[in-house]
Amino acid sequence: MELVALILPLLAGITAWSIDRVVPTRQIGFLAIGSLLISALMLVLSGVLNGLPLQLLPFDWMRIEGFVTTLSLRFDAFTWVVALILLLGSAAGMIGLIHSLPYQLRNYGRLLALLLFHVTIILVGVAAQDSVLRVFAWGLAAMIGGIIMRLSGALPGSDTPLISIVGGIAGAIMLLVAVTWRQYIPSGPLPGALIVCWTLAAFLGMGLAPFHGYVAGMSSAPAILAIFLVPLGIPLLGALTFIDMMSTQGPLISEYWRTVLIIVAIISALGTAVGAIGSTRLRTLYGWHSSSVYAVLVLAAVSDLQILAYGVPVLLITAMLSLCIIALSIAFIETRNYTDDLLKLRPRARIGFAGVLLFVAVAASIGLPGTIGFISRWWMAEVLMIHAPWIIIAILISGSVLGLAWSGALSTIWRRIPKGTNTDLPVISAIPTFVALLSPIVFAGALLLTGFVPQVLWKLWLDPLQDRSAFDSVITPPSMPGIELQLILTAVSVLLVAVPVYASRLRQRDIANPNDVGSTSVPPVATAESLSFLSSFVNPTRLLASIWELLIRFGNALQWVLRLGEERYYVAGLVLGLIVIVLLLI
Repeated sequence: MELVALILPLLAGITAWSIDRVVPTRQIGFLAIGSLLISALMLVLSGVLNGLPLQLLPFDWMRIEGFVTTLSLRFDAFTWVVALILLLGSAAGMIGLIHSLPYQLRNYGRLLALLLFHVTIILVGVAAQDSVLRVFAWGLAAMIGGIIMRLSGALPGSDTPLISIVGGIAGAIMLLVAVTWRQYIPSGPLPGALIVCWTLAAFLGMGLAPFHGYVAGMSSAPAILAIFLVPLGIPLLGALTFIDMMSTQGPLISEYWRTVLIIVAIISALGTAVGAIGSTRLRTLYGWHSSSVYAVLVLAAVSDLQILAYGVPVLLITAMLSLCIIALSIAFIETRNYTDDLLKLRPRARIGFAGVLLFVAVAASIGLPGTIGFISRWWMAEVLMIHAPWIIIAILISGSVLGLAWSGALSTIWRRIPKGTNTDLPVISAIPTFVALLSPIVFAGALLLTGFVPQVLWKLWLDPLQDRSAFDSVITPPSMPGIELQLILTAVSVLLVAVPVYASRLRQRDIANPNDVGSTSVPPVATAESLSFLSSFVNPTRLLASIWELLIRFGNALQWVLRLGEERYYVAGLVLGLIVIVLLLI
């Protein structure tokens, strides 16, 4: 049953490709949504009836001088949940995509087919028991992701799709080098070069320092496509790669390199949060936010082995759900405004409820009380307050700065509606609006429910998950904050957000011209400029531009040298070669 669940989206993608020209796109979308939901249901039934772990295709793939690569897929208690969220999130993305397309649109079935191929490949990468198989999934996902961005037509004349392909393949190559290199190193501490190679691949996939430009390029696509490329794409494989490295090789990493990784993770968390402050476009803000939550995940994975066992899985699931909600909410806003620019949002676009979903997702990401993000940080603080409190301080600062970045966007979305403004025309879509919003509502409910009742999460998932760790460690259940305490803290958090927003609404005067739709909220750009040195570490645009310019100059110089030899001295070179041959014969 689990094998059918794996290949069903692939078969649906092949079908969608073949019927593209004869069937309306919305009907192909219903086929894609149904295949993803059925795959998720079959995976659930297989895990419940057969028990975990689920083993697929267990046979040797390559054997080179004792180096054995197995073509096998394995769903354990961790990857099984990740795969379910991948399928459900992809189905939610398909629903949002159909909602954003015109009713009678045709000839976009191939885009849906490529999305289904992408989901299947990422699913293989999630379940890959051998890291070499994940390398191939990584490279294929990079190529298909670039084609999706190009085929969507949203980035005409842009080099972003090509850059995403090159960056993804580069990350796959670095991961392949690290995996094969590890097989020939004797047991003992890992060499620093191997740690660097391994983490560079993971950091590139997640968009951490200095590779945020890679994730920023993928998030520049329409938000409804970015849900497949960012939280359900290569960044997910990069996060799983780093988690697997720390789970299997973490005890072999020296304290020096562990400290280096912590410093880089802190710089990434703070730099991405600062970069988000000055963003005036929701897509750009989404890219910075994605890198920030993955930086916190890396920081938690490196800081302590006990946190790696039960804190990091919760952080990854929280990141996937929250990023899916944010992408779906931004796509909903784009559908009604035809732009993601905060300065151009129409006052009567009816996007307030999307702002509520955004608030829940951001609250879970930065750890506000009442969400599962708060619980994971509570557990981390219990361990780190004893021997590394500065890590918790860095996490709290990055979350606060990221919350400040989103406060400007939310106040713009929730701004006061001017009197006399005409109502916008209704949006004609293939599916009703409440159906498009159903998926993010369910995801937001999961983040809130697990936040208020973390005991259920611990008993049903985190406790059985301890067997996955390769190291021997006594892991005691962390304390669970009571519901009363959480309700009080949640009320305080809501007041901290609601009071400034309500005060800003009171300060807004009615717009004299009803056609003036300018935004009344401006992000704190001055703060972003004053702290821009932090974001420059995460996305060193000037440095990369200088390197690119040097490469172009070197290429031009080399071309000039080759042209010089080709046009004037090729005969002399031929004569000298003949003379050398004659001398050798003599």
